[in-house]
Amino acid sequence: MAGPLYKKILIKSFKGGVLRQQEDEVVVESYLTIVLNGVEILTLQMTPQLEKELATGFLVGEGFIEKYQDIREFRLTVDRRVIEIITREGKPPDFTRMGPRVLASGCGRGFSHLGIKQRERIRELSPGPEYEAELFPQLMEGLEKAGNIFSLTGGTHAAAVADARQGIIFACEDIGRHNAVDKVLGWVHQQGMAFKDKILICSGRISAEMVGKALVPGVPVILSRSAPTTAGVEQAREFNLTLIGFCRGGRFNLYAGEDRVKF
Repeated sequence: MAGPLYKKILIKSFKGGVLRQQEDEVVVESYLTIVLNGVEILTLQMTPQLEKELATGFLVGEGFIEKYQDIREFRLTVDRRVIEIITREGKPPDFTRMGPRVLASGCGRGFSHLGIKQRERIRELSPGPEYEAELFPQLMEGLEKAGNIFSLTGGTHAAAVADARQGIIFACEDIGRHNAVDKVLGWVHQQGMAFKDKILICSGRISAEMVGKALVPGVPVILSRSAPTTAGVEQAREFNLTLIGFCRGGRFNLYAGEDRVKF
């Protein structure tokens, strides 16, 4: 069973020229080492929940496995610090297929294999589906309401998956924006849902590796309350992904893929 996601600690607070002692809620930071068929892949700094979803999203997104159905078994240690994934083939990962590692721009300065090798797995997205413009501020408002840990601690990113019919289908939080996205995508993989009509919603910056995480399974839309980077915009435009940033207060900026948005 997952442990606490935040803890109360005693701190000193300075306000109005007065120093006070008070309790403060602080988000829990843990670590998860991912082991694939007996080979350690990496250790992630993360919020200790949804470890299987995180591992699934990460391994598929980074190209270590092709799909969730390749996994035969998860083994999570009692302290939830190590997760071992056993695939049906049981072969050790082939790191030569991954290409050079890139120092990602996310929390914890984690490594990513996204790059030349990942581009070989991405196809330009087909046109459609189309979404009413008013849907996107509504979805962002829903994500903000789902951020329970953030409302207490101010220390997490949030991500969610949605569609036009159901709205937000699944949401989660993590100290890392990459982790939150991997958890959401991993959950969709595990549910066996299609990605072609989904919207990926994020609270954080949309850089190239975040766009890549959506493109690999074929998510057509990324929606964020934060900013994109130039590389993120370029990659979205190249592969026909709809990229929406600064979605807040009933407004948003459309950076790529405008054909999917109906005004």
